[in-house]
Amino acid sequence: MTTSKSIRDAVRNVLDYLTDADLILSSNDVSIRESQHLTRISWHGHNPAADFLISREYGTVDQYFHWMVNGIYSVILFDASLLQITYDLAGDAIVGHRLTYVPCPFMVDLSLLTDGAAPVADVVGLYDRLSDVALRSPIRFDYDVKSAKRNHPAAHLTINSADCRIACVAAMHPLRFADFIFRHFYPRLWGLHSGFFAAAAWQHLGKLSLSDGDRISPHVMWNIHATAAEVMSAQRGT
Repeated sequence: MTTSKSIRDAVRNVLDYLTDADLILSSNDVSIRESQHLTRISWHGHNPAADFLISREYGTVDQYFHWMVNGIYSVILFDASLLQITYDLAGDAIVGHRLTYVPCPFMVDLSLLTDGAAPVADVVGLYDRLSDVALRSPIRFDYDVKSAKRNHPAAHLTINSADCRIACVAAMHPLRFADFIFRHFYPRLWGLHSGFFAAAAWQHLGKLSLSDGDRISPHVMWNIHATAAEVMSAQRGT
């Protein structure tokens, strides 16, 4: 059964593992905020008064630093990229989430980050040459049942532009999100920690949200009913 506590614990489990595995530089505590109609699982930022977005178009270096300096993230990964993990629940039903991977906009010397001699934002701020820029788009998995309509699937993947909404089969579990990010952007590390990420294949949230209209165009699909036994049997080829 999905509850705000189970989602909070699932997020914490992911962040705790990444911390213990030395895959992050910094993290914020997981928060639960109650309102009249919603429960939000997110993070405790450094500056609650800071606006979340300063740009609503393409990802920018200024937006990245705004999030970094104000602590608007769940974790800073080992390469100064950010993960932002937020879930909204109405009762025990997930009605929204925003799961974002924000790559560091520069090619940073990792040794400068890991020695801890200076704050991460200061280290990244040393890079301002055009040759240091890394052209990498943020990746975001959104789920918003209230906004679902034609060309705006309830569950979708956004890349590069806010107008890009690639339909997804359902809401995404936090471990599956972490698995996706490491599998596709840090494959060597994903392989080294495959025992942890393997469980993502049978971690599910909610029901099928893919509409018939979304099925006729390219979309992101995964088995939302697979059990641990079924996954392991398939991996063995039995």
